[in-house]
Amino acid sequence: MNGRAFVGWVLCGFTIFVILLVAGLGAISEPATYFGVTFPQGDLAFADRVVDYVVASCVRDAYDDPEEALGPPDACPSGCEGCEGCDTNAVALGFRLSSLDSRGYLIIEFVDNALADVAGADLFVYITNNKPCRVEISSDGSNYLFVGETVGYPGAIDIGPYVGEGTEYHFVRLTDVPADEDHSECPGPSIDAIGAMGPAVQIAEGEAFGSLELQPIGDLAFAFDYQPSSFMIVLDTSSSMGDRIDGDLKIEIAKNVIIDLLDNLPEGASVGIRTFGGCGHSVLIAQVAALEREPLKAEVRALQPGGATPIALALELAKTDLEAVPEPKLLLLVSDGMETCGGDPVSAAKDLLQSGYDLRIYVVGFDVGENAPARDQLIEIARSTGGLYYDARSSEELRRALSIMAPFSYTVYDDEGNSVFEGRIGQDGPSLPAGAYSVVIDTSPPITLTSVVIQDQSTTLITVEQVNGEFRAEVGN
Repeated sequence: MNGRAFVGWVLCGFTIFVILLVAGLGAISEPATYFGVTFPQGDLAFADRVVDYVVASCVRDAYDDPEEALGPPDACPSGCEGCEGCDTNAVALGFRLSSLDSRGYLIIEFVDNALADVAGADLFVYITNNKPCRVEISSDGSNYLFVGETVGYPGAIDIGPYVGEGTEYHFVRLTDVPADEDHSECPGPSIDAIGAMGPAVQIAEGEAFGSLELQPIGDLAFAFDYQPSSFMIVLDTSSSMGDRIDGDLKIEIAKNVIIDLLDNLPEGASVGIRTFGGCGHSVLIAQVAALEREPLKAEVRALQPGGATPIALALELAKTDLEAVPEPKLLLLVSDGMETCGGDPVSAAKDLLQSGYDLRIYVVGFDVGENAPARDQLIEIARSTGGLYYDARSSEELRRALSIMAPFSYTVYDDEGNSVFEGRIGQDGPSLPAGAYSVVIDTSPPITLTSVVIQDQSTTLITVEQVNGEFRAEVGN
């Protein structure tokens, strides 16, 4: 799977923690020699996991898969020394013209072995195209120590002059070195493998078990900390929802996303939908009740845009809609503009709380664009009830924002590809035997993490954070 599965789904600055608590994994490996270098730990000596990959300039798609740097060398099968040229079994970092440009870099982790100072060279980087790279190492994945530059197949690094005695390192960051413009297919250093001469990690044998937990933090934790028993969707169907985004009507985008949301809500959820479009016109198309997907989806498909934007009216009527609904309640308001019928939607939102409701309002500004007054009003509606505001500028961003009502699910697979657990964030996790797993988080697009190795009596931490409008997942210790 492509190592850039670290990049995935986004919602306004939050991080999810996946905590794996398990024990006991046995691993034995015989010494192995690759291109003149013998590794006492055999194939255990090579990088196990991609932590991060940022490509610089001009790398073609065939050479941008960072997972090609994992495991033993498999490029240059003819046995070349100091390879020249490109190989799709390696990953290129790209080039930069000067120190002012962005660097391309690759960060890997040794999981079942470690990098340590031994006699002679300690770290070997197999570079297929004879381009130099800068090498840094870290024991914690946060603080990196520069240990030199290397080139060749393999290029060797002795970390001894830079490190303290007995320290073990699990992370290596390889970065391109500024050079002349490179128009090859795999510019910059092209990395096939990274091997360490340090010891294997001692992993206990046996069938010890542990647990797995997914715990969100940041805005997502704030959202999931509030556990509503009932949901009300209040949807803008004013005439501006008949405008187009990338060729599609906004109302059609909203309808499709809400239908997807209804399919993903957990069984037993109580859901209602109200629309507003035209001064004095707001319709309750489904009162809050136990979710019946197909009838509700049919009502959503029939919606058509028209009229002005009476947000205040919709919120005032929602007060009655929610009157007999059990606490706590979540109202999700989706609108592409501000109040245009003379009402005061912020006051209407505050009135819901003053009525004694245990309620939060989450607001999605859909294609609000540069309309600052509209955004400010929508933000204030959310804040008035301690809720959250999201900008959505496309169908995908709208889908992500609405998924706040349906916490992410995730699936755990064993090393044979069998599903061993399915769950949702916030639920109790599974008890698992020690081993290597893949974890797929059901974001949009899904995030897939492979080779998640669990060690005896240790905690493996997976974080998912917002990076430039997308999710990135990283595994730490």
